[in-house]
Amino acid sequence: MKFHAFVAGAAFAALTSIAHAAVIERTFDITASDFFLSSGSSTPAPVDPVTLDFTLIWDPSVSVTSASTAGFTINSFNLPNPPYSLAYTYDSSTETLAVATFPKANSCLVGDTAFCVFLNDAAGAAPFANGATQAISFTGLWDSNTVVVTASSLAAPEPSTWALTLIGFGGVGWLASRRRLVAASAA
Repeated sequence: MKFHAFVAGAAFAALTSIAHAAVIERTFDITASDFFLSSGSSTPAPVDPVTLDFTLIWDPSVSVTSASTAGFTINSFNLPNPPYSLAYTYDSSTETLAVATFPKANSCLVGDTAFCVFLNDAAGAAPFANGATQAISFTGLWDSNTVVVTASSLAAPEPSTWALTLIGFGGVGWLASRRRLVAASAA
């Protein structure tokens, strides 16, 4: 009898753990504008505004400390490619997403032509950015005064997730009732 309860409990635990997967998919639309020269030469001038639209599928409970393109799709980006290609890093402790030409954990902008934007609260209700930066040919570093971030809403769980959750709760209830029956018959 105990073996059956153990097997049933293990099966329900496995099913409900699937329902708790933290992977999310989100689309971000970013417009950075009003760039000003923060250091170096003013020529060439930056692209202003910079528009970037991308979709990212990631687990916000896990930090990504090395530049990654896994689950990262650029839908549109108005900086010339090449030399601009993007990757991301993510710090789960601060919920900060760095999207950049050369992202590193909590930093970016290494190289002669680079773009970088940090999104705070990336997995939250209202992601925002404090600024964006363009580095142009080792000559000028340009920072933006204005960054507008629009993010898709976080999706509601799929019906299969709800079903697995309900099955898990039902299994826990069934196990509890079986234990009471076994305890009552043993007494």
